[in-house]
Amino acid sequence: MSTVRERPEPLSGKDEGSFAYLTIRDRLPVILTKVIDLVHRQASALSESNQQEKVEDSKGVIAKLSKLRYEMKTNKPLMQMEDDRPDVQIWNNTIKESKSLVDQDKIASFTGAWLIVECYMYRKIYEAFALSQHHQDFDPFQEQKEESFKGHQNSAISLAQFLDHSLHDSGVDDNEKRKVKNAFDTLLQFCLWGNRCDLSISSGEITEEEGAGQTDHLQRMKENIIVDNSQDVWNTICSSENPRIDFVLDNSGFELFTDLCFAEFLLQVNLAKEIHLHTKQIPWFVSDASNKDVLWMTEQMKGSSNKCLSELGDRWIQRFREGTFILQSHPFWTLAQDFSEMKSIAPELYRELSKAKIVFFKGDLNYRKLVGDRKWNHTTPFTHALWGFLPAPLCSLRTLKADVQVGLSPGQDDKLEAINKDWMTSGSYAVIQYAQCLD
Repeated sequence: MSTVRERPEPLSGKDEGSFAYLTIRDRLPVILTKVIDLVHRQASALSESNQQEKVEDSKGVIAKLSKLRYEMKTNKPLMQMEDDRPDVQIWNNTIKESKSLVDQDKIASFTGAWLIVECYMYRKIYEAFALSQHHQDFDPFQEQKEESFKGHQNSAISLAQFLDHSLHDSGVDDNEKRKVKNAFDTLLQFCLWGNRCDLSISSGEITEEEGAGQTDHLQRMKENIIVDNSQDVWNTICSSENPRIDFVLDNSGFELFTDLCFAEFLLQVNLAKEIHLHTKQIPWFVSDASNKDVLWMTEQMKGSSNKCLSELGDRWIQRFREGTFILQSHPFWTLAQDFSEMKSIAPELYRELSKAKIVFFKGDLNYRKLVGDRKWNHTTPFTHALWGFLPAPLCSLRTLKADVQVGLSPGQDDKLEAINKDWMTSGSYAVIQYAQCLD
């Protein structure tokens, strides 16, 4: 890490017309409105069944969410957290110590760091339910997450069949090793492009599947991987005897399914003996995976009429029982801090990640937190932008949906701009970006 250069300014809604600005102005209010409408509909149903106490409780939730929406749209200062979750003190210190990027006033929606503002909104949504009497465990995004997985059934079946074929086709001689490497590359790319299924980007809209389950589709998409360090990933996994691989998960639904298919492959071909899956503890960025989402998906698969999908679901349920798939969760993942602060804020989590031979960080928000969500020059080395965060060799699997990117070769950004002016935010481009531990 350089001791001379300082990190650049964070991305922010103060830059009118930027992706951060448009997210805060347009997407976040839509997400809030959908949550408010959902609670309204539930309140109406409760009223019809004469559950007046729960109706009044719903109205309290709606009032808090409506206040949050008004404050964010009108650039009011961020408010302190008021529930009793263990992270409240860290959150309140963050809000208190963060300043506007325009002046020295308190942090507000359009003048503060985008990362803090966006995380704050989801944490406040959680708080509105946590402070209620009857809705404390309610996930306002659960229905959308479940529908998203159901909407990708054909892709899931196709990928399950590919996985099954790959596992029956692997062996130990040189030809079979090539088949293992080819299957590894294909499943890694499924894992990568599965990240396009992000409901926070579509403001909760569930889109039709795009043939993501087809291997020929992957071949066409390969030229859109603008940084491809997959060979380094393969070398690291093969060269280490360490039995553990970690995934810091992003979206539930089809992306989660691709993650577990890749993890299953790694176990079956003896490239790992245990897979640690890091989930969110609270509803987060609409579609982020919680323990409940993971277990719901495996039960859903087990009950599928498709034999391949059903058997895979059954196998994964067994893996959770026997401990070859291990679910882990930590409150750090739903703080506003970037990962360079993990060692000081959550040293036990940093030590936990350091036990892995490689850690896969899935998705756009994890990428933003890896590099601090800042205005880096696009040619800044990935390792430098990590700003000291390297508990183990790591790989970011990310489709680009925010205007931050590092590790490009000189002039590469100009070429991409000429092809697609929205190359950083459209989800059409991706990176398999690797960093190795410093000696």
